[in-house]
Amino acid sequence: MNQNILIDNIQFNIEFKNVKNMRLTVFSLDGRVKISAPKGTTLESVKRFALSKIQWVKKHREKYLKNPKTSGFLQNHSSVYVWGKAYNLELIERKGHPKIIIEDDSMKMYIRPLSSKSKIQELLDAWYHRIIKETAPAIIEKWEKIIGVEVKKLFVRKMKTHWGSCNSIKKTLRLNSELAKRELLCLEYVIVHEMVHIIEKAHNNNFYRLLNKYLPNWKIIRKKMNSGEM
Repeated sequence: MNQNILIDNIQFNIEFKNVKNMRLTVFSLDGRVKISAPKGTTLESVKRFALSKIQWVKKHREKYLKNPKTSGFLQNHSSVYVWGKAYNLELIERKGHPKIIIEDDSMKMYIRPLSSKSKIQELLDAWYHRIIKETAPAIIEKWEKIIGVEVKKLFVRKMKTHWGSCNSIKKTLRLNSELAKRELLCLEYVIVHEMVHIIEKAHNNNFYRLLNKYLPNWKIIRKKMNSGEM
């Protein structure tokens, strides 16, 4: 059962589940706030817990929402990130098929006259989707040989709360197209993380033993990725 509460104009999504203690998460992708609470916890107890963490929540939401790698606001001369590098966005109106070209330190986005902000965002999202689709297979092939597993199919989509996911039975990976904004090493980390789930579904000791074996610096990468440094 899920519920929402509003505290200081911040919406907290509450999920009651089989956990021992309350846990609070501020998602770095969009600043969304979630509390996982043990089944049977009263709503009043959850509210007290949320209030006790409100300053911490505000601090992290502000950091995430101001980060240009997570912000979705686009306008002429915005900084747009591709593989961790900032490019100056140039919006160029013209008739014809919309397209994106990278030239030196600029991203030239050719758009139809009077294109809405949502259409501009859709064009960039589709471009990010495409470059992940083009880049990920070679990384997957590399790690299939190292880890000894096979990925049957790759899916790419824009996600709000996860960098990736794995269906260990079907041996399929799902990657967040927003990874195209981050350094290439972040994409590799997410791919390795999800591929290890083909062997070990749960985040247990065996999973982390394997992740440490294949990617010893994964904690550093994850920390920098979630903070927006990479």
